[in-house]
Amino acid sequence: MTILEHIKKLALNLTPEERQALARYLAEPANQEPSPQKLQTLHGNNGDDEIRQRRLEWLKSHREEHGGQYVALDGDQLLAVGPNYRIAREKAQAAGKPNAFVTYLSKPDEIPEMGGWA
Repeated sequence: MTILEHIKKLALNLTPEERQALARYLAEPANQEPSPQKLQTLHGNNGDDEIRQRRLEWLKSHREEHGGQYVALDGDQLLAVGPNYRIAREKAQAAGKPNAFVTYLSKPDEIPEMGGWA
């Protein structure tokens, strides 16, 4: 699977609002860096280094418990768990956190693949 095919597959799980934000982002000229405000709109409040570090620590320490599932985090606080991105995102939104960080948490023994490379 190419990177583009992988991105298209992931985009199927986005909400309509997220798809619109992605479309706006992709419509920007390729040689122009998006403004910080546009990145903030696209990514939510998940860019702070301290929050990112705490989130990574949470992901590492909860791999046994939630590995093989999608998790939604607000900083290092678990909001939701789901079998796919869409369900985890919807649960986070229902919890009042539309900008939650949602990611797949691999199992401890799982070998990740990206773009067809192992």
